[in-house]
Parts: sequence; C-alpha cells; structure tokens
Amino acid sequence: MRRWEIGLAIAGGVCLLLGAAWIRRGELPRRDFVLREGGYEIPVTEFDPPTDVVPAGSAIVLHGLSANRRVMTYLNEDLAGHGLRTYALDLPGHGDNKDAFTFPRAQRCATLAVEELIRIGKIDLRKTVLVGHSMGGSIAIRMTDREPVLATIAISPGPMPLPTRMPANLLVFTAQYDVAPLVKEAKDLEAAAGGEREAPQDFAQERAFDLRFIPFATHTSVLADHRVAHRAELWAMQALFPQIATETLTLNLDLATYETFNLGRRRLAGAIFGCVGLVLIFPFTASAVVRMLGIRREPDRPSATTEDKLDADLSNRWRAIGMVLLEGIICAMVGVLLLTIFVPLRFLHMYVGDYFASLLLIFGIVMLLLNRENGRAVLKFDRGTQIAAAVLGIGAILAFGGWLNWQITDGWLNAPRWLRFCILLPVIWIFVYAEEVALGPVSSGARRVARFALVIALRVVVWLACLFAYYELASGQVLIPLLLTALAMFSILQRLATDALRLRTGSATAAALFGAILGSWLIASVFPLT
Repeated sequence: MRRWEIGLAIAGGVCLLLGAAWIRRGELPRRDFVLREGGYEIPVTEFDPPTDVVPAGSAIVLHGLSANRRVMTYLNEDLAGHGLRTYALDLPGHGDNKDAFTFPRAQRCATLAVEELIRIGKIDLRKTVLVGHSMGGSIAIRMTDREPVLATIAISPGPMPLPTRMPANLLVFTAQYDVAPLVKEAKDLEAAAGGEREAPQDFAQERAFDLRFIPFATHTSVLADHRVAHRAELWAMQALFPQIATETLTLNLDLATYETFNLGRRRLAGAIFGCVGLVLIFPFTASAVVRMLGIRREPDRPSATTEDKLDADLSNRWRAIGMVLLEGIICAMVGVLLLTIFVPLRFLHMYVGDYFASLLLIFGIVMLLLNRENGRAVLKFDRGTQIAAAVLGIGAILAFGGWLNWQITDGWLNAPRWLRFCILLPVIWIFVYAEEVALGPVSSGARRVARFALVIALRVVVWLACLFAYYELASGQVLIPLLLTALAMFSILQRLATDALRLRTGSATAAALFGAILGSWLIASVFPLT
C-alpha cells in the first residue's frame, strides 16, 4: 500500500466525519410519509420550522424533470428556516415514487397531493405558496386554475401553453445560462402578466408579478443559489403579510437569514465534503481489494520500442488522437441517425434514458467494429480481476448512493430501478469496453493526461450528437442537454476511478465492468420511469 493512498484515505475519512457533523448541525426537523390518493402513492417529506418559530404558512415544493424531492433539500430547508412548513413531493417515475411517469400524470399527482393535504388539515390554501422548478414550475403555474393558492414561485419553468389566467402573486426566475426555450418561456410569462408589479396593494389584490434574472447561474445551480432562496422567501412573506411594509419584511428577513444562511451553507459544504471524502478513499480501497484478492497486474502496455516511437514522433501521437476522435464522431452520428428509425431499448420504459442508453450501445458496437483487432487482443476475462471490479463497483454505488440519498439527490435504487440496472449493465459494458479498446492502456505522465483528455472529448462528442439530434433531427430528447453539468461531473469521476482500476489490474475487461456498473447506476437512478 502506497503512503499517498493511506494519506488520501485518512483525509477522506476526515472529510466524511466533518461533512456529517455539518449536515447534522444544520438540519431542521423533518419526517417522511406517503399520501395515498386517487390510486397514487406519493412520497412526501415535511420540513418543520425551528422549534421556536411559529409557522407563518406552508409551501409545497415540486421538483423538475429527472429530479426528486431530495434535490430540493437546500431550498426546502431554507423556506422552512424562515417560517414556512414545507412539503416536498416525489412525482410519478421520480425518486421513491414507483408510479409510471407522464406529464399529465405528474400534474394529476401534484393536484391530488395538494387536495389530500387540505383534507387532512396540513395546509390552508389562503396561506400556501406553490414552488416549482423546471417541470415542477410549469405544473405549479397550471395547478392554480384548480387550486388557487396565495402565491406561486416558478424557477426556470418548462415550456407550456400560457395559462388562461395568471396565478396569484407569481414570481418567476430565469438563469443566465439556461437553455433558450426556458428563457423564452419566462419572458412570455412576463409579457402575459403585463410586466412587473410588486407594490403592497398588488400583493393584497393577488396580482403581483416579478421576473428575476439570476446572473452566472445554470438551470440546476439555481436550486442551491442563495439569491433565489432569499428572494423566494421575501416574496412569500410579502404575499402572506401585504399590510407590512416591504422594508420591514426585508429587514426582518435579513436578520433571520444570517443564521439560516450559515446553517444552509454548512449543509451544502457538508454534503460536498462527504462526496470528496468518498473520492479520496477510493484509491486506497481499490489497492486493498486488489491486494486481498492476490491479483497480479496483467501486461497492459505496448512495447518499449512503441512508447519510444510515440515519444519521439509527436505527429504520430496527434494522428492517433485525431483518428480516435474521428471514429467517435462517426459512431455518435451513426447512433443518432439510427435512432431516428427505431430505439432498440425502448422496452426499458425510461423517459429519455432508453434513447440515451441506445445511443451508447450503438456507439460501442460501431467503435468495436472499427477496432475489432484490438478488441479481440485485450478481451481477457480473469476471475480475480472481474471480482475486484464487481466488488468495487457495487461498493461505490452503494456508498455514493447512500450519501447522496441523505442530502443531495435520490441515489438509492428502488426495486424497479434495480431491474433496469441489471438490464443496462451489459449494454453500458459494451460502450465502456469500446472506450477502453480505443484508448489503450493507462500510462503515466503526459500520455496519461492526453488519454484522459481524449476520453472526455469522446464523451463531449456523444453529448454534442444528442444536441444535434435535438435541434436538427427533432429527437425531443431535451433532458440530455439539461443534464450537462451532472453528466460532465460523472464522466470525470467515473473515468478517474476506471483508470485507477485498470492501472492496478492491467485488465481492460475489468475496467469496463467497473465503469459499466457506475454508468448503469447513473442512468437507472436519474431518468424517470414511464
């Protein structure tokens, strides 16, 4: 065991402990329960204000497409910290909700949840604020025709037909780096509302409107943006107490915000520290598993003569990199063109996920056909290395899934998602193995950096192909462009971990199995079930 691995593992353990302590210190009282209404089973988390605060009203929070109620935790706790008892829902096909997803079912589910909360005495519509992000923002706006709440807050609302009448006291956020259709939607709402109105009498008459532009923010980063939370809280208080001057409400909110903001910042920092800790522990864990299984590193390097030639002839190296990128472009374009005819994995019933997995499958098959000789040469299944890959892969998704499930997002698979994980595993293995074959062995120094940059470039090619399919081929897969940040972060971490395993085992097939476990988990946990 190398000293630097031990040092990283110790640092990772400290990050985990520190992160857990910060999260615990900043948490507000909460409880989970299930609403059963109209044939739906709707998971709900209730966030209560601090024990010394009397709730001024309530908020119902709706997540966006491919999200879940845990993604909204920061906003939920911020609203609760300022006196609103908050209810976060999992819509069909998302999070812990096992019902099949469609857009009409999502709106129906949200409406039934509000009606059931009214029936059991949890909320009073006259003191309730609807808050939604993306798809949830669109649902919140449309729901007000049936459930006339006190105020509605829509964060980057998704495309929709304009409502027949504007919701009472509507606040809309749009991000600087949001996708163009969503920015247009926000501006259309502003035009339909007749512009900004936020005087006290506007709130009293339930006709207030404001469109807030958030600089340097993306479609997803707005959920953890304090500017959004602070403005949303002030808007809710203006709607609840229109008789109180805005300056007084702002002052009271600013005084209450200091401690809430610090606690919220600790919660976010704690969640991030925990993820960093798990990443730092991985190299030590990988070496420990390989050592315990008695695995000897397989030969996985070209001859010294070949390496010397690559070092000596820079043009050959760039020619090889350019060839791999060209092959990647060909594979991606073949994939999106074939998917205009049929989607082979449609039977998975995952919104956009079946399309995305099908593209990766086609990409992997075509790439292996272009590199069939190298693919056959490194296709070796050693029991020890495969066990190591399986143990590390399953351990990683359980560890990260458990941590993410606590504070950030729903990373813990339920039974329907585990079933899809098992189906996805051989599909994603083909894609990752094709990458391993095209990239060759993990080296060191500049060659390793170049190899890492090349595989990230291949992932970018796949994403750009999805963008091309959306805008030019009318694929309708808008979710893939919206998931850019999550896909980018996952690709970097997955590749670092996969390279670490291949470096320790020398096995392309073991690295492919490990990478496929992580990739299958991502798709199975993120995309809505239909």
